[in-house]
Amino acid sequence: MFTHSIVVQNEDVEAGKSPSYDLPVSPMSHLLLTLKFTQTAEILQCPFVDIPALLAKVEVLYKGAGVTSLNGLDLLACGILICDFESWGVNATGTPLAERNFTFLVPFGRQLYSPVECYPSTSRGELILQVTYQGTFSDYIENVKLQVEAVELPDAHPERFLKMTTSFVTPTAVQDYDVELPIGNQISDVVLWGTTIPDTITDTASISQIQIRKNNSEFMYSKTNFETLHNMMGRLRAAPGYWGLHTHDILAALAAGDPTSINDPLNHILKQHLLVPFDVRRDGTHILRTDDANDLNIRISPDDQLAVRIIPCEVVAISAR
Repeated sequence: MFTHSIVVQNEDVEAGKSPSYDLPVSPMSHLLLTLKFTQTAEILQCPFVDIPALLAKVEVLYKGAGVTSLNGLDLLACGILICDFESWGVNATGTPLAERNFTFLVPFGRQLYSPVECYPSTSRGELILQVTYQGTFSDYIENVKLQVEAVELPDAHPERFLKMTTSFVTPTAVQDYDVELPIGNQISDVVLWGTTIPDTITDTASISQIQIRKNNSEFMYSKTNFETLHNMMGRLRAAPGYWGLHTHDILAALAAGDPTSINDPLNHILKQHLLVPFDVRRDGTHILRTDDANDLNIRISPDDQLAVRIIPCEVVAISAR
């Protein structure tokens, strides 16, 4: 049995603010954060990236310690890549005064509604949701409101839960560098984001290659390229859907050379993300154990000195909370 309830109902959102909310106390599968807003201008190719950008940081804290700490875009990415959760936004029509909304997933298990992988019961006030909003919203986004809903599993006896927090790194030189991964919990996946990717002008990437190193030796991922990792993640997890608008033209418009009606496909919203999966079958066969590690790193080969984000997806045993 599960209980789906409302935690926050249509609360007005202010740019730059960081409100906090007490969360329910029963074992919890996931949270659903929905942003509602009015699109005030006609934008036929509405920049979807502006919607997750509203969320500068979403944190779930247990007694002040981070369980989840992601920005809106990475929250969207982890929902798709780790939990196969693809939200269907409303009214992506580009028309003025459209009432739009979009839902973000905050998961506590890789399989939603799992009674063995979810957040354990807590006492009132121990588990907190804190949402930090972007300092300035896009000029066509107004009247933003927040809804938060929780899915609890009252009869669950969880054995583990999912922890995802973000590390931020900017390299000091265009050469290989190591980023420490957490030791103690098993790691199911690592999600990465890099500032640059190959484009129409340059063939460079902030994360050109990666390698996993455990106890000072190559481990599982001897070396792999941005291109392969990026293309592979779409086949392993949920297929792209809502993110890129484009136009469908009538032949008469094309024949007339109408520049406003030419097909305009967009890169996927996760164009800068990479997924490094370990527990690819979700059965623990290949999950990355860290309890036998003295050191554990992801080695990144960059083509530039621009920022990257690293999100280890830790599977935490309840006894280790």
